[in-house]
Formats: sequence, structure tokens, C-alpha cells
Amino acid sequence: FNEAIKNAIPGTTIILKNGEWRDVYLNINGLGTEDNPITITAETAGEVVLTGDSYVTISGKFVVVSGLWFKDGNPTSKSIISFRKDTKNAAYNCRLTNCTISNYNPANKSIENHWVDLWGKNNRVDHNNFTGKVNGGTTLVVWLKGNENIENYHQIDHNFFGKRPDLGENGGETIRIGTSENSMKSSKTIVEFNTFKNCDGEIEIISNKSGDNIFRNNLFIESEGTLTLRHGNNALVENNVFIGNNNPKVGGIRIINEGHVIQNNFLINISGSDYRGPIVFMNGVPNSPLNRYNQVKNVLVQNNTLLNCSPIIISAGKDAEKTLDPINSVFANNLISNTNGSQIISDFGSANGITFYGNIVDSEVN
Repeated sequence: FNEAIKNAIPGTTIILKNGEWRDVYLNINGLGTEDNPITITAETAGEVVLTGDSYVTISGKFVVVSGLWFKDGNPTSKSIISFRKDTKNAAYNCRLTNCTISNYNPANKSIENHWVDLWGKNNRVDHNNFTGKVNGGTTLVVWLKGNENIENYHQIDHNFFGKRPDLGENGGETIRIGTSENSMKSSKTIVEFNTFKNCDGEIEIISNKSGDNIFRNNLFIESEGTLTLRHGNNALVENNVFIGNNNPKVGGIRIINEGHVIQNNFLINISGSDYRGPIVFMNGVPNSPLNRYNQVKNVLVQNNTLLNCSPIIISAGKDAEKTLDPINSVFANNLISNTNGSQIISDFGSANGITFYGNIVDSEVN
């Protein structure tokens, strides 16, 4: 393989032989073109099984990796698949598709790692299956450290994110885009057409920590947490479906920071409370440092449908530190129908900073 990838030119396809590949490091570096990418693929999709302490780095331009299955390993690397070789060699216009990482965990669960680290720009992770991560560390991370990684336009689409048990502490997110330190930078990552089923690692299923990201057309099935706009501004959250099945730990969308649009989402039987409500407006911290809670400002929540959900939460987390209620925001033209006797809204502060109009409520409870 090392010889084959060294000699690869635009249009080269390298086929990995079916069977078990144990304790291998595949350094996939190449310079393809848009019309003639360099492709590394399994002889038969799903029958090239990487196990033991195997991991992959992808770097260069227009490289496609497909058909691999990371299974039942004992990894020691910080990431299983990284879209860079090192700090000077990242991936641009590269793609990971039709691969699986399942139950690929260190023997010691206290060891943290990530299954996919996205660096560079214009990369795509699509049609993959990520199931069974039990140790610390986010499943998939988009990094914004360094100017070469901002405004990256990564695309994460049509993936299945399967069962991840509760980690019992922070660091169990399924997707994180950015960090507190880089949260005021623009990422412009698109997360769409993915399924999140039983992603229970922690309260943040998706942790948005950068600006200008899009979350649309995703399906969340009984995942014990929320799509959390934790840091960063100007997110678009639209056309997502949240199915709670009345699990009391399942939430919907938690709102922090400013400039977000949350529209055309459908939430059914979301029974979570407090930070895990169906729609949660957090309270903010005055002069908040990057790692705390900025005030909710200029947020539009419109045209969403909530069916038999627990109350919408206003000013969640209000305490001696988080004293700033949401302001200059709009809650409009939403449809809320409850036959389960649940309240519509729980207000822990002041809703005066939110304008309500055009909402249709079908409930016997105020």
C-alpha cells in the first residue's frame, strides 16, 4: 500500500484486499483532481476489516476513501480517521464514504479519542455508520484551530450515528463543531440527512461551537440529549425531526448565543425537562467568557410543530451567574398540540424579550 499511494496520480484507484488488516497505519496522501480523484477502496465494501490498533490519515486533495470497516479494535491513536497527516498536511476536497466504525474502543474506557477528526476545507463525510463508541471523546469533531481550517464548508451527510451509552461526564458528544476558544470563528459546516439513534453519550448530541453552521433534514430517534447551539452565532436549524418516545431524558433544541434561525422542525413526544426541553432558551452570563453562556439575542423560532411534548423552557439555568434573559427574539407561527396534559411553556425568568405571534396552540392546559 505504501508503494501504491506513493506512486498514485490523478485517477488512480487502489483496491485493498478483502480480509483482516490488523495493527495497520494507512497514510493516505495524494493529489487528485475534481474530475480524477485518487480512490482507495475495499475489494468488497465491508469485507476489508481494520482491527487491533489500526488507524488512517487522509491528506492532500481530492482523495476518496470507501468501503472500510473498523471493527472490535483496541486503538491507542487520538483519532481513528483524521483528515490530516500532521499540522502542515491537511485534507482538501477529500471524502470518507460507505465506511463503518463499530465498537472500536480502547480496552481502558478512560482513554479519550475521536473516531473522525475533520481538518482542512471542503471535505465530506457521508453514508457511513458510526455505532458503539463507549469511551470518552467526541465521535466526530470539526476543528477550527488555525486559519486554514475556518470557513471550511465541510459536509456531514447521510450518516447513521448509532447507539452510544451515557458516558456519565462531558466529552460524550456525537458531533462537535469547533471549541470554546474558536467559537467566534465561522465554520460554515453543513450537517444534513443524518440519523441519530440512541446517541446518549451526554446532554449535547450535537455541540455547535462555531459560527454559520447549518443543521437540516436530520432525524433524531430517542437520543438522550439535545441539538445544542452551545457557542457561536448564526446557526440555521431547519427541517429536522425529533422523536422522543416519551423518554424523560430526550430533548430537542437548546439555544444559546445569537442570530440563530430555528424553523420547520417537527418534535413529537419529547418529554425532557430543564436543559432537555423540546425548545430551550438559555439564560446568559454578563460579559461571558467564551466557555460560559452568552445571552440569547436576535433568535427566530418559527413554523415548528410540537406534538405532545413537555414545556418549552424560557430562561433555563437562571441563577446568580446566568442572569440575562433572552432578548430581541421571536417565537412565531409555531403549531403546538398537547393531549398529554403538559404545560406549553415554563418560564424561569422573563419572556419579555421574546415576541410571540401567530402561534396555534391546541391544549387544555395554559
